[in-house]
Amino acid sequence: MRNLIVAIAVACIGATVVSVTPAHARCSDRANPQVDWSGCSKTLILIPKSDLRQANLNGTDLTSTGMSESDLEGAVLDGANLTFTSLKQSRLVGVSMHKTFGVRTDFVGADLSGARLAYAEFYRADFTDAKLPGVDLSRSGMPRVNFTNADLSGADMSRMDAIRGVFAGADLSDVDFTFAIVARASFAGASLAGSNWSNAFLYRADIAGIDLSGVTGLTSAQVALACGDDATKLPAGVEAPDQWICDD
Repeated sequence: MRNLIVAIAVACIGATVVSVTPAHARCSDRANPQVDWSGCSKTLILIPKSDLRQANLNGTDLTSTGMSESDLEGAVLDGANLTFTSLKQSRLVGVSMHKTFGVRTDFVGADLSGARLAYAEFYRADFTDAKLPGVDLSRSGMPRVNFTNADLSGADMSRMDAIRGVFAGADLSDVDFTFAIVARASFAGASLAGSNWSNAFLYRADIAGIDLSGVTGLTSAQVALACGDDATKLPAGVEAPDQWICDD
């Protein structure tokens, strides 16, 4: 009899637990530190100024979601969809965005210090005035991305595709451009001291008036493909072409 009573009690407790636990609870959770929204659809919502530190957003669909001025320090956004997502003025220090993708994502003024964006794919994203010192952008695809006045000092941009990228006024000191594709990119007013250009592809890149005297790995053959002018300063031993290709 006693065993029967215990069995009934356990069954009742179990039924109670099941009844109060809704399916897919984590996707309906509010924005909080360490929230688990992995694989969830969180599209077309406005959650500005949210505290999402250490959140698990792995594979989350955040299309057209407004998250401006939010704190996502240490969050994981690997494989997330950030198409038309606004992260303007947000704190993204140390976030992981491995293979994250998006179109026209807004990172204006965001702090991505130490973030990991290897293999990420962003088209026409806007990083104007963003802080990206020491970020890992290796093997990422960033065509037509706007990095105007961004701090990219010490970033790893090796094998990055930044075709038609805008780096006007950006701090690119000590950046690794090894094997990067910066064809038709603009570097007007950018700081490039200490950057490594080994095997980078500069076809019609705008380096007019740019001081490249302190860079390494740059060759005359690379420069011959770029668009410079008489004000372009080159490293010792690197010669400008007799005629810049953009002058014809």
